[in-house]
Amino acid sequence: MNDRPVRAIALGFFDGVHRGHASILHKTVEAARELGLRPAALTFRQHPRALTGGGAPPLLTTAERRAALIAGQGIEEVLMLDFDRSFASQTPEQFIFDVLHREYRCGAVVTGENYRFGCGAQGTPALLHQEGEALGMRVITCPAVTDGGKPISSTRIRRLVEAGELEDAGRLLGRPFSLAGQVVHGRRVGRRLGFPTINLAPEPELALPPHGVYAARVHIAGQTVPAVTNIGVRPTFGESGSLSVESYLMDFDRQVYEQTAQVDLLRFLRPEQAFPSADALREQIARDVQSALRAQHEVKL
Repeated sequence: MNDRPVRAIALGFFDGVHRGHASILHKTVEAARELGLRPAALTFRQHPRALTGGGAPPLLTTAERRAALIAGQGIEEVLMLDFDRSFASQTPEQFIFDVLHREYRCGAVVTGENYRFGCGAQGTPALLHQEGEALGMRVITCPAVTDGGKPISSTRIRRLVEAGELEDAGRLLGRPFSLAGQVVHGRRVGRRLGFPTINLAPEPELALPPHGVYAARVHIAGQTVPAVTNIGVRPTFGESGSLSVESYLMDFDRQVYEQTAQVDLLRFLRPEQAFPSADALREQIARDVQSALRAQHEVKL
């Protein structure tokens, strides 16, 4: 049996695929090129905390979006595994030998300095160096990437998103925070106001910023269009309880129902509020459009 190593593998959940994750993935690509291996990443469909206690946090990316972003860093193979009880019960040594060495024929492995693995998260980068190198793996531990003197992390970015600090979140991600989904039918209120909109049904596991109005950029039907996006329940029209991600796309009036759109949120403009009349709302939307156009030029992402 040919057991020659074939992969250099980055390890991590990689939620958000932020600048810190990018450094790990780039190092993996470098190691793969140097050693003649295939650059790969091993991650999970489910957040490990969904199984190990405390519940999964709201996520920055769906599994599909995460895989695409990882591939965009030069990774040729994304190994998306199920984090189930059988997998979680492995000892760190079993993970290194059975999964990395035997199943995926790993010749190099790259992690961040805080990476933990195996039952009870007992595995550490030090153990990975000890056990992995004994099996012939090159083991690389990447230092944390910092911003403002603090490590960049998915938790830090999640808190910024949930506070509506989208420009700071985007700086740590290295791109705007975005929501994606299928365009669904709405009530056509925006069209009656003179501002036709598209409506998305956001994935329920994703982190969301506060209800409000945002300068945005929407990718749809092969185009990138400046937009104003409202996240909330549209209180002017007496709606409540049904969350909407509704975007007015500037100079765009195509029928795109059931197509997938990605909404990049650039800047918080104002809280969602009820207006005394449709005319008052129409006038405010016109002001929001001007604010959003300024943000298109000012936000450098």
